[in-house]
Amino acid sequence: MGGIRIVDSNEEMDENHWSVIMKNEYKDRLANKTIEELVDNFNSDQPSQGWVTARGYFLAALRQAFLDSEIDCSSFISEKGMSLQYQIRLQGNIIFQVKGN
Repeated sequence: MGGIRIVDSNEEMDENHWSVIMKNEYKDRLANKTIEELVDNFNSDQPSQGWVTARGYFLAALRQAFLDSEIDCSSFISEKGMSLQYQIRLQGNIIFQVKGN
């Protein structure tokens, strides 16, 4: 299983465009979650192999929520994306990938 790759778009979109609305909806939905809830959200989604646009927006918002936290997420998040290969767990102030259940 792969992950998401972040792609910058310089194209400005109208704030009423469906994709902007969807991105903001996921961002707002995750904004007040605890780090434990973010980990649970990730682990609930991680086994899924289906792909739709909404999932991409959700995972991009989830990645950003992790990055906005004070938690070290470097084991599964890079500058270019977020790995979905393994589930994750929080230990102290670090999130680790769980590579062998």
